[in-house]
Amino acid sequence: MVGIKVGWTGSVAASFLLAAGLASAQDVSQGRYQVLELEGDLEWASGPSELISMESREQVTLRALRAFGRLPEEFSRLALDLRGQGVDLFSAGPAEVRELLEQARSGDLRADPAALEALLALLEDRDYLDWEPLRPGEALTLTDETRFRGQGQLVLEDASGERQRLATRDDDRHGLRVMPADEHGLRPEEGPALPERVAQWWSDWNQRLEALQGPLQMDAPQELVPLGDGRFQTSLTSVAVMAPWPTVGMSTSWVPLDDLTVTVGPFADERIPFHVSLPSEVSVLTEDGERLARVDFTAPRLEGVWADDLGVMLETRFTMGPSSMTVGYGRSPDAPVDHPRDHGQRFDPESPRRIALDAMDVTLDLQDAGAGIFSGPLAVEIKGLDVLNMADQSMVTLGRLAFNADYQGMDLATLARLSDQAATPEQLMEQDPAELLASTLKAMGGFESTMEMSELFINGPEDYQFFRMTEGHVRIGFVPSAQGDLHRDLWAGVAVEGWSFGDGDRREQVQFEMKSASMEGRLNGLSSMALLHLGMQSMMTGGLEDEVLLGMAREILGGLSVTMSLDDARGTFVDSREEIREEMGVGSFHLNLALEALDGPAPNLSMDYAHAGVVPFDGMVPPVMESLLPEGVALELKAKGLPTGFLADAGVVEGLQTGRLDPVVVMLEQLVGNDSRLDIPNVTLGFPDGQILISGRGWAEKADEAGPDRVSGEWDLSIHNLDALVEPLLAMAGEEERRQINATVVMLKMLGETPESEAPGSIHQYHIQADSLGQILINGNDLAPLLDGLNR
Repeated sequence: MVGIKVGWTGSVAASFLLAAGLASAQDVSQGRYQVLELEGDLEWASGPSELISMESREQVTLRALRAFGRLPEEFSRLALDLRGQGVDLFSAGPAEVRELLEQARSGDLRADPAALEALLALLEDRDYLDWEPLRPGEALTLTDETRFRGQGQLVLEDASGERQRLATRDDDRHGLRVMPADEHGLRPEEGPALPERVAQWWSDWNQRLEALQGPLQMDAPQELVPLGDGRFQTSLTSVAVMAPWPTVGMSTSWVPLDDLTVTVGPFADERIPFHVSLPSEVSVLTEDGERLARVDFTAPRLEGVWADDLGVMLETRFTMGPSSMTVGYGRSPDAPVDHPRDHGQRFDPESPRRIALDAMDVTLDLQDAGAGIFSGPLAVEIKGLDVLNMADQSMVTLGRLAFNADYQGMDLATLARLSDQAATPEQLMEQDPAELLASTLKAMGGFESTMEMSELFINGPEDYQFFRMTEGHVRIGFVPSAQGDLHRDLWAGVAVEGWSFGDGDRREQVQFEMKSASMEGRLNGLSSMALLHLGMQSMMTGGLEDEVLLGMAREILGGLSVTMSLDDARGTFVDSREEIREEMGVGSFHLNLALEALDGPAPNLSMDYAHAGVVPFDGMVPPVMESLLPEGVALELKAKGLPTGFLADAGVVEGLQTGRLDPVVVMLEQLVGNDSRLDIPNVTLGFPDGQILISGRGWAEKADEAGPDRVSGEWDLSIHNLDALVEPLLAMAGEEERRQINATVVMLKMLGETPESEAPGSIHQYHIQADSLGQILINGNDLAPLLDGLNR
């Protein structure tokens, strides 16, 4: 790779220097120091503490300088002049002013480039602070917010008498760095020897870097330099990350990250704090060193705690403020990025031109609860994402994206050991699969996670191609179950509000919008061990015998549930060529289905279902059937002691298959033996001109000495506007069918009771009693003789 791959040094590497402004003294230990020696000219900043704090976090804007009275009037007038062009200069920092200067130079912005150059110099040189020269013999208190500028070297001595030699950086940050021994006259081997504990970590660190070579390329890090307070520091002078890039004729691109500084320690135990200094600007480059994009970060920060004994991060915090990536072409790494439209052959026309976000925060915090078991959260939050296409039109906007995971009871030492074994599959093959699965499940513990999105909008190449969502939520869980250590409860659910999309072209378009929808599925008491045994049996025998599968049926799952809901969904199809416009919709839909005690002989079932306001697309339902479809349906059902246990009894199943056992007798025995119950509190069928209501219950009862076992039921039926309900049936039926329908209506009217308070004939009510012995009573009338006569 020309100019980049070979060492990332020389003239190309020099042009990769990061324009991050003045660096803080965070590379140096905080505390009180005496300046013993000084070579060159160095200044340190004073001024309002709040302004220095903002400057150390790279959050200074013209508005902040104006509030502190440190913005020259000429730049206030410039900001007011640019407001007429839609530019909010008061909210700008150095990166934004630099971009405005490029626009002024190219003629895209009506502004005096000289004025913007002066403003940029004010911001980059930090002339809004009060600078004082540093002198030998002076006492100095260093904090994370102490700011320096100039060129030179100095020697500091802390209260314990330990000395450090520091020098200004070679890049544009002009801050201070600890000088390695070989830079001030000592060979590395003459410097202070590393403690054995630190030396071992340093060796492991270099091995990890070597293992990352490939997509990540870097020179070897410099030596590890003591900072005097138990911390150590090293620099990665040249790092490059491979990044896929949607360009024509180029397979790879690179992101160079020069002069990263890593501070680690103190090494008090196996938990090692670390801090990584990050650049405020990077570039995406071709292998020939051409610039494809510029990425600007505001106040990036990466720190955390590394568990050296476990080989994992326990704590991590990455934050950054408003940041962006601007795509374009530049002949060299330090060149401005021209608009891709001037270099179209190099860029995919459908790829983004600019990606910006307001803030990003990533936090991991795993804490040891004892015995090497760790629990804690992982949180990722992105705010204000905005993606522009090559025509500078909005492609994607996102108000907020938040992901949270709560890890529970992880055995990180065991997971690390299992991970090492996975690298050598032959070791895994030597272990007992059941023991391996058990140890893995126990080590994983459990987790619950959520993802939330708000104000998502995706705009297609045409105005009628879009996707919009006001709110979205996703839930996933995998936690130990009450059924035992090796059982797990697993669930996943999604919910959306304000969801809509459109697709098609100028001739055919489909649009859909929905107020809200949700769906969740849950498996309780899932036995991974039972699934493993079934899998092993299948592998060994080439299949599963029915008796094996039925025998383990109760061991696999304790229960399951599904919940779905939909509110006010509408779809539209438009064909402008045929002048066709079709609409469909659902006012509301709800389903809650649950099966419990599946690991027992008699599970329980509950169901709650309802829908209303269904309008199908034209042609989906024949016109003659539309009047028969209910406008709304509601159903509530609860069943206790379902007779499914016999399915796991190989003898009973064999008897049913061969005809040796009577299915009716077996079912009755199961119902009675399990004390089965069925309750239906409500069934409602709503039609345009009438309604049918049903409620009731059924039960199984063991016989007394005088009679056999039986299944009984008791039901209430209410029909509103019977005549109106049968009119569509009569209209569709033939002459013979109409006679049968009319005869049935006459019988229903004779058997029904009508409330006195209602209009005559508007409601017919029926109380029905029946059992498996053939008894049927309707409103106290025995129908058995009538049905027997009809049968004869």
